[in-house]
Amino acid sequence: MLYLFLAVSVLAAVANNMLLHLPILKRCRVNEFAFNGGVAAVWIVLLLAFNGGLHGYSSDTFLYGALYGIVLAGFLFCKMQAFANGPIHFTSLIGSSSFILTTVFNAVYWKEAVSPWQIAGIVLMLAAVFLITYRPRRESTEQKQKLTWKWKIYAAFFFLFSALTGIIFRFHQAADAARTDEMMIFASAVVIALLAILGSGAALFGRRRRPAAESTPAAEQQSAVQPSDGGAAAAGSAVLPVKKRVLAAGALTLACGVAGCVYNRLNIYLSGAMANAVFFPLFNGGNIILSTLAGWLLFREALSKMQMAGITCGMVAVVLVSNFFGLF
Repeated sequence: MLYLFLAVSVLAAVANNMLLHLPILKRCRVNEFAFNGGVAAVWIVLLLAFNGGLHGYSSDTFLYGALYGIVLAGFLFCKMQAFANGPIHFTSLIGSSSFILTTVFNAVYWKEAVSPWQIAGIVLMLAAVFLITYRPRRESTEQKQKLTWKWKIYAAFFFLFSALTGIIFRFHQAADAARTDEMMIFASAVVIALLAILGSGAALFGRRRRPAAESTPAAEQQSAVQPSDGGAAAAGSAVLPVKKRVLAAGALTLACGVAGCVYNRLNIYLSGAMANAVFFPLFNGGNIILSTLAGWLLFREALSKMQMAGITCGMVAVVLVSNFFGLF
């Protein structure tokens, strides 16, 4: 049964990655704050249904729920932006490698032993990132896979927030594991509140800038030919009509909410029910492999030899850092 749950978790994680990479998100001109707030609302509904309501809370529930909610808001926002602005296989590798930072933190704070295999895995993952992002020359196939600074910034924060979620869960499981669902429900409510505040601030800031921008003829011509989302709609992908846009955005919010909640909740359970040396390489390796295949088959993302070598190094690094060989 554990391996069935693991398979469902991997498939849900890959589905979530693919949904965030769909061009229709840009065609819908989705507001990132509202979208991720809606995803968190779906989490609350699913967790309440799964848990059969609320069954008590403690001060630790609110403490770790608040911390996780703040990190989760950044995680959802940066993950969405990273997958929307970069190749699915690179972004998946970055997210899947984040537990390396968690491993280092556990070694320093929790005094967990770090084996030579894990050290070799960390070094190999650094080499993998270098192979993926380094560009010795520009080739026609690489032009399509150009990694922009926008993607690099969001991918870096995606990596950081992914690692922080693992660190927070480690503290919570040690203090209040029996109330995991309640903690996640409270965290989701924090996400909604935080994103609502940030979204309102961003909208207010946008309104203040718009009158000055619209006062110039050049800006008026620019606004006549480009959408007001700052270029979110890619060239050649027309914005959908309002009714279809609302329906599509709603469907994507629901699908991402379900997929994200399923794999995150299952991973919390599996990380405690399975040996980490088995769980981490199977989940992260499966996520990288299937996301790479999805990028190649569904999104026509070409891979150079150097990039293929980098992804291979990344998958090997995941196995090494999980200390799989330490079992023997």
